[in-house]
Amino acid sequence: MPAPLQPLPRALTGMPFSVATGLRAGVSRGRLRHPSLHPAAFGLRTPGQPQTLAQAARALALVLPQPWAWSRETAAELVGLPVPEAWHPGLPLSVIRPQGSSPVRRPEVRGHLGLERRGVIFCFGMPVVDPFATWCDLAAYLDRDAAVIIGDAIAARSSGPDDVRMGRTALARLAEEVRRRSGSRGACRARTALALVREGSRSPMETRARLCFLEAGLPEPELNATIDDDGEWVAIADFVWRRARVIVEYQGDHHRVDKWQWRADIGRLERLRDLGWKVILMTAADLASREAKAAFVGRLHGALGAAAASPRLSMA
Repeated sequence: MPAPLQPLPRALTGMPFSVATGLRAGVSRGRLRHPSLHPAAFGLRTPGQPQTLAQAARALALVLPQPWAWSRETAAELVGLPVPEAWHPGLPLSVIRPQGSSPVRRPEVRGHLGLERRGVIFCFGMPVVDPFATWCDLAAYLDRDAAVIIGDAIAARSSGPDDVRMGRTALARLAEEVRRRSGSRGACRARTALALVREGSRSPMETRARLCFLEAGLPEPELNATIDDDGEWVAIADFVWRRARVIVEYQGDHHRVDKWQWRADIGRLERLRDLGWKVILMTAADLASREAKAAFVGRLHGALGAAAASPRLSMA
């Protein structure tokens, strides 16, 4: 009959902990090797395989050498920014340390240096490179659209109390960070992406749609703009060409599957059309291919009429 499993000390039960901590707490090496504990990394044990980025980051934080901060895609996702590939088990985390120290070398992380040149905030109780420095790091190597999507998400966020007091917007903070890195690797790519970042976008798909319009040479729309009727509020519209009285509304799946949203959309669109607005609905299918983009741009160009130049339809 096998010996009963040694219980863990209460302070370690259900929590990630380092092997060194377990040994100090009196846990035997045999118990530390038991399959009930997951070897999430060398020298680390967790009650199971981490299933979220925050869980993985909290666990790995126990075995990282000080000082450090989460960086790049890891930092972006931890603070809720839209990254091209969301974390999943097996995907390494990015961590940064100061120049002069050794980068972290573990299979579970991508280590790099330069922490002393970046602002740091705390998220889930862990040090994280701030969103403005993170964006510049990402814009140096992500494709343009991915960088603009993340930039739009940052620009859409409320400024902190210090920024409000100094009259700075999130977009201005991004511009400051780009200027500070002038001449460094990736600075040119960051400047190119920053020129396309706008305040007002509320989702990655809205950013993709806006970039589609700009690539086609169409006039730049107002984003999530207020429509009123003689001073009476009517609606917030996704993309507005006010002079041409044209609106494009991006319809995500929630507009289709949420009964109350669907009903509200119908009433809002009927009111806008009654007021003389041309309303064009857009879905993910309209951005799925070059041909789909060209077809949608053709429709939009026709609605804009004299307000639009001839569209460029050779879009990627």
